[in-house]
Amino acid sequence: MLRGHLDNVTSYGYIEGWACDTDDPTRALEVSVVWNDTEVALGLAHRFRDDLLGADFGIGWCAFRLRLSVSLEQIQTAPVRLLAKASGQELAVKQIAVIDDGEQPLASLEAVTGADPTVIAGIWQLRKCEPIMLQFIRRHGVESFLDAAYSYVLGRPADPTGRAQYTRCIRQATVTPVGVLEALASSDEYRTGSRQLAAPNAPGFPFV
Repeated sequence: MLRGHLDNVTSYGYIEGWACDTDDPTRALEVSVVWNDTEVALGLAHRFRDDLLGADFGIGWCAFRLRLSVSLEQIQTAPVRLLAKASGQELAVKQIAVIDDGEQPLASLEAVTGADPTVIAGIWQLRKCEPIMLQFIRRHGVESFLDAAYSYVLGRPADPTGRAQYTRCIRQATVTPVGVLEALASSDEYRTGSRQLAAPNAPGFPFV
């Protein structure tokens, strides 16, 4: 089922909201914003928001922030509609409000990375991906999951000792699949590297 919401327009001319496919939560929906029968914004709902993660909207990776092609004065004169681009299904309609978002330039490499919707800032952002990983294990087996997990976090195959240890833990339900990723990401090997991990709706996410 497709769901969506329009939040607001920022003082810098971006329209914000969220949209997700509850039946396929890792799919990034392309959305269209229509004002007076004219498309004024188009893009993907694939950004992470902590409030969406906490509210169980998708897996938290379904927000959008799209640049408007009309002025702030124009956009407030009529309701805007949020559509799923592929099907044309209307997801929301709203008389939009403009807020002062106080946007500041990105001041560091960490801030730039944090604003990139194709990578995660931490394993905690994958908390709602547990069912996806369990489904992967049911389809492909625990060992295949561990190979994918090691490749994803550390960029290498699982070593025999690690594979045996985590296989036993997963089968005995003493650690969850996301817990395995957390353990790998807390290792010295990961912390001394410079790997960026793909978001769950990005092509490099190996568990879908």
